[in-house]
Amino acid sequence: MIEISGLNVSYSNKTVLKDIDLSVKRGEKLAIIGESGAGKTTLALTLLGLCKGTVKGRINVDGFEVTKLNEITIKELRWRKISIAFQNLDALNPALRIWEQLTEAIIEKRNKTLKEAYLEVIDLINLLGLEESYLDRFPSQLSGGEKRKIIIAMALINSPEIIVLDEPTSSLDVNARDKITEILKEILVDKTVIINTHDLKLAYELSDKIAVLYGGRIVEYGETKRVIENPRHPYTRGLLRASPSLNKGKDLQGIPGTFEYREVGCPFFNRCVQRIDMCKKETPKLIEIDDRKIACHKGGIEKVLEVKALSKSFSGRKVLRDINFSLYSGESITILGKTGSGKSTIARCIMGLIEQDSGEIFLFNNRVEKRDLSFYRNIQMVFQDPFESINSRFNIYEIVSEPLYIQRIKDKDSYIELVKNALRHVQLPYNEEFLRLYPHQLSGGELQRVSLARAIILKPRILIADEITSFLDVSVQAKIMRLLLDIQENLGLSMIFILHDIALAKKVSDRILILNNGILEEYRYLELGGDIYEYERTMGRIC
Repeated sequence: MIEISGLNVSYSNKTVLKDIDLSVKRGEKLAIIGESGAGKTTLALTLLGLCKGTVKGRINVDGFEVTKLNEITIKELRWRKISIAFQNLDALNPALRIWEQLTEAIIEKRNKTLKEAYLEVIDLINLLGLEESYLDRFPSQLSGGEKRKIIIAMALINSPEIIVLDEPTSSLDVNARDKITEILKEILVDKTVIINTHDLKLAYELSDKIAVLYGGRIVEYGETKRVIENPRHPYTRGLLRASPSLNKGKDLQGIPGTFEYREVGCPFFNRCVQRIDMCKKETPKLIEIDDRKIACHKGGIEKVLEVKALSKSFSGRKVLRDINFSLYSGESITILGKTGSGKSTIARCIMGLIEQDSGEIFLFNNRVEKRDLSFYRNIQMVFQDPFESINSRFNIYEIVSEPLYIQRIKDKDSYIELVKNALRHVQLPYNEEFLRLYPHQLSGGELQRVSLARAIILKPRILIADEITSFLDVSVQAKIMRLLLDIQENLGLSMIFILHDIALAKKVSDRILILNNGILEEYRYLELGGDIYEYERTMGRIC
C-alpha cells in the first residue's frame, strides 16, 4: 500500500529526514514515535506531496509515485486516496462554519449536492461523538477536543483508503484523549493508517507496528507490542521511561542531554549511555536483529553483566540455587527477597568477595576469571552500612580518592578535581572544609553519599547498591534513591539494587527479580501499564 525507500528531505541544506525506508501493508497501522523535531510531521507532509523542502527518494502510494506526480494529479489523490488530520488546531478556517468546511470537501471531490453532503457530515460527526448543532458553529466556538474531532472528520469525510494522523491527541486532557482513542479504534478498523505521535499509550493501543524516529532517522522498527514491552534501542527505552501513561511503576526519567544535529555518525551519539568512537564517525544502518530492525553499532542495548548457574552453600545449607540473570546497559534491576534470603550473597559473589560453589559470571560477554584492577574499574559496590565500609581514620578527600590510588591513576594533579566532581554528582559540598571532615562528623545519609561518590569516581559501568537506605529515615531514603536515579540518567550506570521493600523496588526498577528459597525468578506487569503486579501476590508470602 505504501512503500518508502531512500527518502531524504532537506530544508536550506539541512537534512531533516535521512534514508527512510518503510512499508505499510493494506489495512496495517503504523505508529511513528519520537520527540518533537524528530521529523514526524515532515514525513507526513511528504506522503501527501505537501512538503516544501527538497525531496529525494521514492514514495509509492498504492501504485502512485508521489515524488514524480504533478500537482494536479496529487490533488486528485488527496482526500480520496490519502488524507491527513493535521496536528495544529488552527488547520480549520476561522471564517467558515463547521458545516461549510466539511461539506466543501465532499462536494469538490465527489460532486455531491449540498444536501447529500450535509447528511453525510451529520452521520460522521455523530460517529465522532458530536451533535448536529456543532455544525453551525465557528472554530472559535469549539473546545480543543471538539476541534480535534472536526479535523479528524475532515480526514475521514471522503472515506480515503489511507489516513495520516499527525499527533491526533496532542494538547488534549486525559479524558478527551481516551475518548478520541476509543473512537479511532472503531472508525479505523479497515483503514491503512500512519499515526505520528509522542503519546506512547496511543501508539500501543492503535498500531500494529512502530517506527522510532530520532534526528530524522529510524532507530528501531518492529511490532508495536514487542517494541514497547521490550525496547532494544537506548532511545526507545528513554522514551518509555519518560512516558507517564505507560510507566506506572518506576519513577519517570528523562533522556540526558539535548538533540544535536549531526550529518555524520549516529544521531543519538551525544545522549547515548553506551556510545563508542565508531558511533561518532559512522552512521549505523537499520538492520534486522531478531524480531525487529535496529540502527545501533552494538546491536541495541548491550548486555553488560550475565550470571549463569550461580550456586552457593554455607555450612551445608544451599543458599543460592542455579541463579541466572542478565543486566543491560543503563538498566536498573532489583533483587528482592526477605532478610537472609541470600540477596547480598549474590552481590558478593559477583564482586569476588566470596567464592561461589559453581556458576559463571560474564562482564561484557567475557567470562570473569579473576577480579583485577580493570574489573573494579567497570563495577563497584556500595554497602549497606557506610560506617563499616569506610575507614574511620580517613577524611572525606582520602575516602573518595582512595579508588584513584588503588587503580594507580597517574595524573595525581587531577585527583582533587575528580573528587570534587564526584561529590558534586552526589549533591555534597566540595569545598576544602568539607574535604577535611571525618566520618564521625557526618550524618548517616551524608556518609552514604560519600560512599556513592567513592563508588562513581572511576566512572564504572555497573553499580551494585546493597540495602543502602535500610539504616535511613524515609526522607533521607527518598533523597538517596532519587539521587541514584539521577546519577543513572546522567552517567548511564547499570544498577543492581538489593532490597526487601517492594514499594521502593517498584519506584527504582526497570525489572524486579525475586529470590525465594535460593531460586531467582523475574516478575513483570500482568499487563502493560497496569497497576496490578503479579509479584505483589508472591511477595505477600515471601516478605
